[in-house]
Amino acid sequence: MQQFLTSVLIESGPESVPYVESSKPLIRQHLLDLISCYPSLNPKTATFIHNDGCPSINLLQADGTIPMDYHGVTYNIPVIIWLLDSYPFHPPCVYLNPTPGMIIKRPHAHVTPSGLVSFPYLHNWAYPSSNLVDLVSELTASFARDPPLYSRRRPQPKQSSPLRDQSLSRPFQHVHHHQQSDDVAVVYKKEAIDKVIRELAELSLQRVLRRREELRKRSTEG
Repeated sequence: MQQFLTSVLIESGPESVPYVESSKPLIRQHLLDLISCYPSLNPKTATFIHNDGCPSINLLQADGTIPMDYHGVTYNIPVIIWLLDSYPFHPPCVYLNPTPGMIIKRPHAHVTPSGLVSFPYLHNWAYPSSNLVDLVSELTASFARDPPLYSRRRPQPKQSSPLRDQSLSRPFQHVHHHQQSDDVAVVYKKEAIDKVIRELAELSLQRVLRRREELRKRSTEG
């Protein structure tokens, strides 16, 4: 890694990094100290695209993960630390780099929806005392208090057809039992109505017969 950083910082030409020559030894030392404390970060060069229309430039970055202790468990937070062309006189640019299975917490006090990190150590950056090791140390402590990333919820697997059929058959069976009970109740009700009708018919017939007997007696007596 020392050889890589040395070759990058002394390279000239259109692909060279645009740092002030006098600051390059300090930049090299900052990155070496960083990977010594946080070996999960990997210094490399990459093209930085400005969002203000300025031409893209080749810059150094530290890409990888930083540890975050949360409720006794250590999580790896993916980040990219860009060393802008004004580094180390001005702070680096830090972005979260979530994997497809992660989402950025919204809202978050120190992370924008795009993943840009903004917190006091960056705001209070002071050359030459501020450095990358202290930056990451403060960053991990800040994230431990308020984690910026969460795992994306996985969709529940769909049930197979036999299970779906089984789950549907139970309500149908349940309804069927109710239907049987309803049928019995209807039968009882129908039988009761028929009984009343028969009783009324018998009563009416008895009245008719009595009335006919009374009329016959009257005609005989007359």
